[in-house]
Amino acid sequence: MGKERQMTAQNSKDVQNRSAMHPADKGVSRRRFIEGSIAGLGAALVSNTPLLAQAQQLEPFTPVPNSLSAPNTQGAQNNKPKIDFTESMRDYVVDLSRWAKGYRSDFSIIAMNALELTEFLETTLFATRGTAEPARDYLRALDGMLIEAPFYGYDKYGEPTNTEETKYILGYLERLKLEGLQYLLVDYTNKVDDMQKARQQVSGLDALYYAAPPPGMQLSSLASVPRTPIGSNPHIIDNIRSAKNFAMVLDSSPYGTKTAYLDALTATNYDTLIIDPFHRGTISLTYEDMKRLRYKRVGTPRTIMAYINVATAETYRYYWQSNWRAGSPDFISEGNMMARWGQEHHVHYWSPEWQRLIFGSEGSYLGGIMKLGFDGVVLGGLGEYAWWQDY
Repeated sequence: MGKERQMTAQNSKDVQNRSAMHPADKGVSRRRFIEGSIAGLGAALVSNTPLLAQAQQLEPFTPVPNSLSAPNTQGAQNNKPKIDFTESMRDYVVDLSRWAKGYRSDFSIIAMNALELTEFLETTLFATRGTAEPARDYLRALDGMLIEAPFYGYDKYGEPTNTEETKYILGYLERLKLEGLQYLLVDYTNKVDDMQKARQQVSGLDALYYAAPPPGMQLSSLASVPRTPIGSNPHIIDNIRSAKNFAMVLDSSPYGTKTAYLDALTATNYDTLIIDPFHRGTISLTYEDMKRLRYKRVGTPRTIMAYINVATAETYRYYWQSNWRAGSPDFISEGNMMARWGQEHHVHYWSPEWQRLIFGSEGSYLGGIMKLGFDGVVLGGLGEYAWWQDY
């Protein structure tokens, strides 16, 4: 499965090449979200006695020995790692999901973009078959997929997405609809007519739809159009599959204080909130904050999902150390000049050292998220495999 494309956002692009199956298409896989970790979240959790009293012990994760942990994995040319970048990303997500669900079986794992990871071209003894096959283990590790700009805002806020790109996205969603995944779609428009047209096109896919407000694709505020969430209801929402709508805010900087940010979120009736676990990327949410966010304005519970970047490192996140540089530690690669918010580095996402920062223990990024009470995660950065393929 090699069809890849480029989402031309203002400050964030992941370059990929489409396969020969679609020679006319051109572009890159997308990585649109602030992809981070918990600045101080680990420390906040350790000091939060009420939370620790309710938390279970999380078993440490030890990667199974394989070719990725063997020595001499570096290629001679350009020091490019000699691994299968696509399969390594799938394995990474599978391991993360198994660990999280081993601790909490109803914890939701949502993949952000990177539709190409859901299929592969089967290789036989003599050749590579031209027919794509589902990546079964990867699909079983997921509860849903979140896709950006299927209809509006792919290149510029408010403008229709290229027809071929829309067909490409819908083709994947149609093929995957029997896999039992929950679809979440995010368009970038504030026109009601656009939203209605988009929802009509996915009426047969049982997808949740959200139209993010301007400016650009910053995801820095709640939508004001429509004034009431589509499908607003007073029901108890205890998992992503029972939700009728959702909202996403990943850069809370415009709200100023954390209190103002929380006030804005709690005043809504969205069934599901997708948020960064940090206000302004650095101020950790607390257990008490989560208790406030748990209830819709009408008073009934909703689900709360955390966004986490699993494949790039941001220098303002809690795990970043002042002496880190490209190549030191080994899993930190060169800077990402197309980073959207703040400085960002590509990483060896297949590295056991990097993965231990992300999941596998109470002190990991995902471990902290789970102990705070989030109901699941949206995994960003999955399109990084394409950057490494072109490295």
